[in-house]
Amino acid sequence: MKPESLKLFAKLMEKGYITREQDMSYYESYFDPEISAELAVMEQEFDFTLYRTNGRLYLLPDTDNELFSQDNRDFKRSVGDGKLEELYLLNYMAIFLLHELYGGKSNTLQTRYYIKESVFLEEFTKHCEQVRSEGETLENASARYSMDFLHLADSWLAKRSDETNSFETKHGCFMKIIRKFRDEELLYDADGVWKPTVKLNDLMPYYLSKNRISEIHAVLEGGRNDAGNT
Repeated sequence: MKPESLKLFAKLMEKGYITREQDMSYYESYFDPEISAELAVMEQEFDFTLYRTNGRLYLLPDTDNELFSQDNRDFKRSVGDGKLEELYLLNYMAIFLLHELYGGKSNTLQTRYYIKESVFLEEFTKHCEQVRSEGETLENASARYSMDFLHLADSWLAKRSDETNSFETKHGCFMKIIRKFRDEELLYDADGVWKPTVKLNDLMPYYLSKNRISEIHAVLEGGRNDAGNT
């Protein structure tokens, strides 16, 4: 194996991507046929995907990758020491936040260019109230997705509305998710609102095409029959 292939792999491992602007020599080496072929072998052996877009090259763990991907323990370290049900709620909030930003389809995937805390709290509370009102439907979804949506909704609706940073407040839960996105270079603070980074805009089309996007829409939109056509 060429030393350049290993150097490029190590560079990608540093933060998960390289850019043409900041890492020109590494970025251009990817287009060497021999290096590209060797990295393709590594993709198969180590269960990751190299994804190139907009002058960037990303190293993305596959869903069954146990070496590079994060598990609940990693997520727990990122957002704070909470119970498993609290981690489920934070995960659910993260999915909802991404759905708020990227709830469209094809060329109009991005539907918001920023999110305010007050808007997110209002929309997520409305969603949880809808979950509660459609109990029977969401109980079926709970069985299908191995997730107790009614319990998560009740947990959110019971949280306080003050500004303390704890699992017991809506603000605290929101900020835990925001800090996770910020630390992963997915959102940034733009004068009091949160905007997607280049990295998030690059990766959302990839993940939404790889994952079961119709099922995500179906769950977040209350199990509507036409959700698969969103």
